[in-house]
Amino acid sequence: MIVSSLHRAEFSGRETLAERQQRLNIMLHKLIRLAEIYNVAVVYTNQVQAQPDNLFGGNSMIAAGGNIMAHASTYRIFLRKAGHNRIATMLDSPYHAYSQVKFTIGEEGVQDLEKKVSQSNNEAGW
Repeated sequence: MIVSSLHRAEFSGRETLAERQQRLNIMLHKLIRLAEIYNVAVVYTNQVQAQPDNLFGGNSMIAAGGNIMAHASTYRIFLRKAGHNRIATMLDSPYHAYSQVKFTIGEEGVQDLEKKVSQSNNEAGW
């Protein structure tokens, strides 16, 4: 589910930022409680937005929901396109280090590109 887009449409402008963040926080904590009670995983997607005042030249894309979204999440994975492929970057995890993996989605489903390259290298005798 896309959580932040509902609130961004209803609460536009900086004057509604505090109320929007409070409602988003309430909704996310309800989801967390439901996940704990019923022992299920909750997966939600978010939007990103450009950060034009980024002075240090790092990642210029930030989560649209701000710190509320980051603190409510156990795992944060940034997905982006790279041509016909995709790159998943583990941004935050209690058990996994920061890392990236390249994958593609095709007729066979999701495929790890690094495994695909190493398999073709092994078949070629490299």
